[in-house]
Amino acid sequence: MFASLFLKVLNREASSARSKPEEILERLNIREGQAIADIGAGGGYFALAFAKKAGRTGHVYAVDIKKKYLDFIRRRSKQARLDNISFVLAGEGEMNLPEAGLDLVFARNVFHHLPDPANYFAHLIKYLKRDGKAAIIEHKKKGFGFVTLFGHHTSHDVIVREMEKAGYYPAESFDFLSDQTFILFAVK
Repeated sequence: MFASLFLKVLNREASSARSKPEEILERLNIREGQAIADIGAGGGYFALAFAKKAGRTGHVYAVDIKKKYLDFIRRRSKQARLDNISFVLAGEGEMNLPEAGLDLVFARNVFHHLPDPANYFAHLIKYLKRDGKAAIIEHKKKGFGFVTLFGHHTSHDVIVREMEKAGYYPAESFDFLSDQTFILFAVK
């Protein structure tokens, strides 16, 4: 019950005008037939949006460490009649993702939760196609609120440094999100 309410709140926040989801999707340039992993999929707002954009020939992998989150997304995908989503329960070790099969790895508001982000993203490289990208959207430290008080943020410089250690370089950076950093990384 509480998890479902929490995930609905996450989806409401992700879909709000302030979060600019349509601009995010536009910048990611998702096309028919692409394969995308939504890391820390939460309530599934972006996983479902990616599934619609990737179409019948594309595929989305909703990845999360909580089974109840994946179950929530599974129910929503059935309601939306989207059958191009796989649900990947992440944990220690390997993830059930296609090696050299992903066009995009997407992580929104997840980076600050990772104890060793460089190692985590280095491990994900093997799942990306040669020209695949990793998109990181992360809260900025700003003002006196939940994000700042509870450390739910990572600076632009730290993200770049950790991703470079992982074997990526910043291919493009976007500044239209006032409260978040948005960087698209390519593999070195």
